[in-house]
Amino acid sequence: MSHLVSVIMPAYNSARYIAESMESVRAQTFQDWELVVVDDGSADETGEVVRRFADGDARVRCVRRPNGGQAAARNTGLREAKGELVAFLDADDLWLPEKLAAQIPLMEETGVDLVYTDGYIFSEEGDVSPEERFHVLPGEARGTEMFRTLFESNRIGTLSVLVKRAALDAVGLFDEDRAYQNSEDYDLWLRLARNGASFYGMTEKLMRYRRHAASTTHTASKLLAPMLAVVLKHAPDTALDSALVKRRVRGLYRDLISSLVSEGRFEDARRRMQDFYAWDGGAPVTALQRLLLHLAPRRYNYISREVLYRAEWHLSNLKF
Repeated sequence: MSHLVSVIMPAYNSARYIAESMESVRAQTFQDWELVVVDDGSADETGEVVRRFADGDARVRCVRRPNGGQAAARNTGLREAKGELVAFLDADDLWLPEKLAAQIPLMEETGVDLVYTDGYIFSEEGDVSPEERFHVLPGEARGTEMFRTLFESNRIGTLSVLVKRAALDAVGLFDEDRAYQNSEDYDLWLRLARNGASFYGMTEKLMRYRRHAASTTHTASKLLAPMLAVVLKHAPDTALDSALVKRRVRGLYRDLISSLVSEGRFEDARRRMQDFYAWDGGAPVTALQRLLLHLAPRRYNYISREVLYRAEWHLSNLKF
């Protein structure tokens, strides 16, 4: 196995943090890597920061492209990459120095296609949230078993992944459909698992995910909507039993609608509820349900908590 690791770093208006992220790659105790930074049409000084960093290290390259989103940027980086192993790091996150050095021997020993790790979540001020984690599934899992596990819950942080390039090529890289934006990585892990790839989860905390106001996950609906799209994409797969599919889809619709309500986006919440009823057996949206979706926000917020979190998820069962 070639030990060259291609690190793919998409960057969009990341001048504030990217030097620290690149430095966490340079600080790796394993040194046989290349860093491919993809400047996704930044309007700030991101490109200049990367160029200054690259001047001191020939292993660092910067590719500039028109803005197209993370999936397109990562795919651009992958097309430029030379390594047989691939890792991902966003331009505001960090690795611990021993990350690659811990993953590579384990990959060699087990022969798995993908190794991922646990990690820390920290704030802009550097405060770590010890109670928050990525719920890694320890040890090895593969194929249909891992596909079902991932369908139920994404346990993989993208910045923790080390994966064989051949496994990525076998499933066609990231899906650039905008419907999956912010969850294109989740879709990729599902496709890898369904294609028979083997995964290994390490419980060691070897990366740090930065949570700040500009994070794509700052607004919950921005994550939940594409995650739901990914789940609906894979829901027809015959490897999944109907009970699992219904539980997962209903849960995501519930959380998404609740998030939209809390954001005051009542028209979007109404539309998503109609989508849910169309998906879940074509149940009609009653006049009462339409009324609930057009009530004043304060009253609606109260009723939504009574409605959206019911186990069976049918408004017609609610007693007033």
